[in-house]
Amino acid sequence: MKFVKLANDEGSSRSARSPETHGRLITATIDVVFEHGYAGATMAVIAERAGVTRGAIQHCFGDTRVDLITAVCADILERRQRQYLSAMTEFSQADFSIARAGIKAAYRDPATWFLVEVWIASKSDAILKERVDAYLTSEHYLADESLERMLGTTEPGAIGFREYKYFMRALTRGLALEYSRRPDPELFDRVVDLVIDALSFYLDRVKNGNLDRSE
Repeated sequence: MKFVKLANDEGSSRSARSPETHGRLITATIDVVFEHGYAGATMAVIAERAGVTRGAIQHCFGDTRVDLITAVCADILERRQRQYLSAMTEFSQADFSIARAGIKAAYRDPATWFLVEVWIASKSDAILKERVDAYLTSEHYLADESLERMLGTTEPGAIGFREYKYFMRALTRGLALEYSRRPDPELFDRVVDLVIDALSFYLDRVKNGNLDRSE
């Protein structure tokens, strides 16, 4: 009996760590924070939404809620980093279509609201702030510098990758906040068009030497 129990535990552990369970927990965490806020996103509620036990969360992410929230935050930011890179590459070719479509999708994406909730919560939750800051410092800042060099955006007059990323991040999260109070996608899609058109015009002037960004 003892051997059978150990074998079952091992199988349960493998199941808890499976990519499917991992993905379900990522999605469930985002959805629960979106619907109930950071304070209401308890391990029990997330486990119920994902259809797993709390033990499955611990197997996948660690023992505490901060472990889970930090891991989900990292997952979202890594996906967003790839999206920023894709859009920035299009920017270098004066094609704004990916950035335009990306922001229109992102401001109403529950993952964006998840990040807003985490950023707000981390102001008063020292452990959460420490964990998120450690991830950002060790991973994203270094990646940003690498992408700057790869894209050649360190030249005078060019918009750097980090500059572009924070512009898009601030725009997306600001739109998400407004959209949460007034869910009017037609209005906020027009706001995105206004911003992207203005940015396109601005960069065109810089490129043609009609505007000095250092002034």
